[in-house]
Amino acid sequence: MPSAPAENRDASGRTARAYLIAGAGGMLGTALQQVLSQRGARFLAPGEGTFDVTDPVAIRHRLDEFAETLDPDARGVLVNAAAYTNVEAAEDHEELAYLVNSHGPALLARGAREHGMGFVHVSTDFVFDGRKVGAYAEDDATNPLSVYGASKLAGEMAVELEYPGAIIARTAWVFGPGGANFPVKIAAAARTRPTLSVVTDETGSPTYTVDLAAGLLALVDAGASGLYHLAGAGSCSRYELATRTLSLLGLGGVTIEPVTSDAFPTKAERPMNSVLDCSKAAALGVVMPEWPDALERFVASGALDA
Repeated sequence: MPSAPAENRDASGRTARAYLIAGAGGMLGTALQQVLSQRGARFLAPGEGTFDVTDPVAIRHRLDEFAETLDPDARGVLVNAAAYTNVEAAEDHEELAYLVNSHGPALLARGAREHGMGFVHVSTDFVFDGRKVGAYAEDDATNPLSVYGASKLAGEMAVELEYPGAIIARTAWVFGPGGANFPVKIAAAARTRPTLSVVTDETGSPTYTVDLAAGLLALVDAGASGLYHLAGAGSCSRYELATRTLSLLGLGGVTIEPVTSDAFPTKAERPMNSVLDCSKAAALGVVMPEWPDALERFVASGALDA
């Protein structure tokens, strides 16, 4: 576990906490490690092979081990960045999706509560059906259209039951290094094909994993609990996101043809509107950057270089 700076404070002067990351190998887990390292914070990021979030024995062992490393005046925080995110495959593997996205979070929340730790759980825009006009607020009615969305909603409910003081943060259209995401796929396709077809009727709030990680930690610092939306500020269509990505990469010569989503039939139905209202988090001082700025920083990081 990385060592904390003197006086048990991180690089920004905040009272230090020690973090345990579930799902450390994924996009968000990778970003959490980056942000925590930059802060000089203490954290443990075990590989998924040694931290099975669906195994109660493995969870208890890992939490016991983590608790033993804590300084007397530091509180541990467990962040659940683990999830079954293959939306299409979830339709055929419903039991596995619920095991990882619902049963796992329940076990983690119970373990964190029993160990006196904070708990942060990450959920998704897919809990909504996307038929609302305008951005979704935390208290809007949920109505998932897919197994993935339903399993993530079940996970939210399980966490609320097991740990009422936990933070549950819904996000949307996540991109970043260390995993498959829309900008990465668009960049790869543009380097092999002169023309791409991209949908114009799906709208969302693109979210950079680095910003999401910082936002989650800011909610912890603010003493938050309950349900929050945390996504990139502003909104765009898939077509607009693709166009901006290729422009930043200097691939503006690739033709992007606008189409509607019915041109790409999928097994799992997706919400057409995934825009999230993040004003509740903003009221605590947790404000997410605008998505164009986030995308520019992502491209500048070199993560999309051929």
